Amino acid sequence: RLEIGHGKPDGRLISLGRGEVTGWDPEGKVTLERAMRGGGSYDALGVSKESGDVAVTKFREGRWWYPTTYTADDGTSKGTYVNVCTPVELFPEMVRYVDLYVDVIRQGDGTVEIVDADELEDAVDDGLVSEELSEKAMNVAEAVERALSK
Repeated sequence: RLEIGHGKPDGRLISLGRGEVTGWDPEGKVTLERAMRGGGSYDALGVSKESGDVAVTKFREGRWWYPTTYTADDGTSKGTYVNVCTPVELFPEMVRYVDLYVDVIRQGDGTVEIVDADELEDAVDDGLVSEELSEKAMNVAEAVERALSK
């Protein structure tokens, strides 16, 4: 099992929980699977979290983003959430990165959009993220959006 350490530019480290390692290769790729508890909704997707849902997250060391796909217990896609972040680091007990606020989502119906760009702009205004890093994050988000839209 690996813990997901979701860093924030203000220095906080939030645990997104632990997942079962269902895939691994020596080139720095790890796939984690998490059983979800019911209650609330998935960030930006606006879809209800239900007991039996499964989240599959694919990390690649050094990549500036990672996808999590949410699936209902009957196999129906609830959507994909792509987190844009500093390069992913893999450690024996934890996956770590620093969140760069902007994300890309693909709804269950295939609709793709960039979300939370305003949060990234606010972080720049607050001095938490540099202009250069913000530009990199937006370029990554736009590339992911294009790839998911195909």
